Amino acid sequence: MRKEKTNFTLTFISMVCGLLILFPIIWLIFSSFKPSNELFGYPLSLLPEAPTLEHYTDVINDGFFTYVGNSFILAVVGTAITLAISSMCGYALAVYRKEVKYTNLVFAIFLLGTLIPGETMVISQFTVISALGLYNSIWGVILPVVTTTTGIFMYRQFYLSTPTSYIEAARMDGASEFYIFGRIMLPLAKPTTITLTLFSFMWRWNDYILPLIVLTRQEKFTIQIAIRNYIGFNGVDWNSILAASVLSIIPITLLFMFLQKHVVGTDASSGDKG
Repeated sequence: MRKEKTNFTLTFISMVCGLLILFPIIWLIFSSFKPSNELFGYPLSLLPEAPTLEHYTDVINDGFFTYVGNSFILAVVGTAITLAISSMCGYALAVYRKEVKYTNLVFAIFLLGTLIPGETMVISQFTVISALGLYNSIWGVILPVVTTTTGIFMYRQFYLSTPTSYIEAARMDGASEFYIFGRIMLPLAKPTTITLTLFSFMWRWNDYILPLIVLTRQEKFTIQIAIRNYIGFNGVDWNSILAASVLSIIPITLLFMFLQKHVVGTDASSGDKG
């Protein structure tokens, strides 16, 4: 009986916390359909009295899908490169830690890099981007952030927990290191890959600071910069901001719904019988 009460209490608290998290999103969605005169009307109401799609039409006609395309390229290409670098670095730092000197020291240096706020490196990044001729190029936004310590850490920890018998057996069979990594170890890290895919895509999709200083041509703007442009000298176009914000969260939501079942759980140790 006591256990049932505890479960009920925890469930109730979880539902309340979930509603508190979802309520601002629900308010955002409903507010995006409100006419301008209702948005700040008093008393405030959740549901629009005269819902309209005008704001969505205005945003789309303003070239919103061009910005979506730019953000999509940034997120997809950046995520692909991040996965490639993180998986190889994590594998090397985990598997060769006893074979190559100072491997753990290199990893420790990587971890120290997480103590430096990213904003403090913006000036140096911009200098390098300009020197390479990547100013006003989507590659100037992609390349500076493709290496992430979080991704390297995630892969390293996974490979550390994977039985070494897989690697030893493959080496005895004459498999190359690239074959072991690409055909044996990387497929086992599927949950880690999918989790990092979600994180990396979200980081790139929502990136604001770097695109703001690198991209100045409107046709190259990403979604976040485009939304910021609705704040002008003549005021704030709240209706367009709300509509664009709702459209911007749809890809992330769909990606998470599609991949969430793969995020948790792994069968890495199921094949180890000895």
